[in-house]
Amino acid sequence: MRILALDLGTKSCGFAISDPNNIIASGLENFRFELNHFNLVIEKVLHYLNKSEYQGSIGTIVLGYPLRMDLSKSQRTYMVERFGERLKKVVDIPVVFQDERQSTIGAQEILQSAGWNTKKSKSKKDSLAAQLILEDYLKGIKYE
Repeated sequence: MRILALDLGTKSCGFAISDPNNIIASGLENFRFELNHFNLVIEKVLHYLNKSEYQGSIGTIVLGYPLRMDLSKSQRTYMVERFGERLKKVVDIPVVFQDERQSTIGAQEILQSAGWNTKKSKSKKDSLAAQLILEDYLKGIKYE
């Protein structure tokens, strides 16, 4: 079963997905929405679960979990926790959290090294961050 990963922000959400064997993570899209309209993100998740080429093949959803470097929680951490609880009420597959510290910074560094300017990288940064979150998650399940 595939794994769908999300990097949730207040106005955008990056999506990434694994291959069926959970070896490769690929970015899907940067989804933009109005400030804090998370119901639109849930609709997009349901699209991937029920109406896309991935219908019936996703077995887990991974949410990037934004902890501070000292492992304490921030307002954004609580926002993601609330979103995760809402999502769990509408999907019938596991929703898990994955530490996302440094994922956005890592995505920005990758895009800069590839020669993308700041404006151009905005269109890819969130899905690349979701991909990095998913890669970390996949590494973890390989060693369990």
